[in-house]
Amino acid sequence: MAEVAGARAELRRFGESLLAQVRAVAEHVTPAVAIPDSALPDLPEVAEWTDPLRYRFSLREQTSLPAGVCADEAVRRAFETLAAGGFDITEERGTAIFGARIVVTGSRDGFWIKVRVWPDTGDVVYAGVTPMLALLEPQAPLHPDPVRTREMVERGNVLCYECDGLGWCPGCGGLGWVLDDAGLRRRCPECREQRVCPICRGSGQLPTEGLRRTERAFYPELADPPVRQDES
Repeated sequence: MAEVAGARAELRRFGESLLAQVRAVAEHVTPAVAIPDSALPDLPEVAEWTDPLRYRFSLREQTSLPAGVCADEAVRRAFETLAAGGFDITEERGTAIFGARIVVTGSRDGFWIKVRVWPDTGDVVYAGVTPMLALLEPQAPLHPDPVRTREMVERGNVLCYECDGLGWCPGCGGLGWVLDDAGLRRRCPECREQRVCPICRGSGQLPTEGLRRTERAFYPELADPPVRQDES
C-alpha cells in the first residue's frame, strides 16, 4: 500500500499538539509536576482496525495532587483549563479498583483529554488521544493464485470442494480477517486467522479415501453407480 501524502507528518503534529494541551492542563492542576516529552510515544498506535488501518497518538502520565490541593480543587482546575481551551466537558464520579475516582473529560475536534483524580490516594492521571488518521491509501484486496488446479491434482486426490484449489481461506481471501457491518476488522470466522482453507489446510486438494459420505456428494464422479435390479 502507498502512504497517504503528508498523513504521517500531520499525525505527528496532532501528537505534539496533544502533548502541549495536556501540559497546559497539568500546569494548572498540578503545577509542580511537568509532563515529560517521553509521555508522547515515538510511534502512533492502531486506533481502529479498519481497512486501511487508522492510527492515533495517545499518552498517559501519572502524578499526585500537590500539597494543599484537595481532589475537588483539582477537578475545578481541570474544568477551568479545559473550558478555557474550548473543550466540551463531562464529569464522572464512581468507584474503581483503587477506590473512589473522579474523571473529568474534555473533547474537541477529535482530541480528548481525561484527568482522573483519586481523592483517597491523591493520585492524578492525565491521559489523552489525538484524532485518527489512515496512513495508507485504500487498496483493493489481492486475490492469490490457487495453489492447485484440476490439472495439478495428485493421483488419489480431488480438488478441495471448499476453496476449489485456492488453498487460502475462501472466507477472507487469506487475509485472516473480514470487515463487519461497521467497516471494522474482525477475525475471520472460517479460518480464525489461520488464513488457509479450513478444509484442506492449504493444500488445495483432499485425499479421496479420506472423504466422508457428505463430502463425496460434492464430487459426482465419485458417486456410487446405481444398483441394477434384475427384471422380473
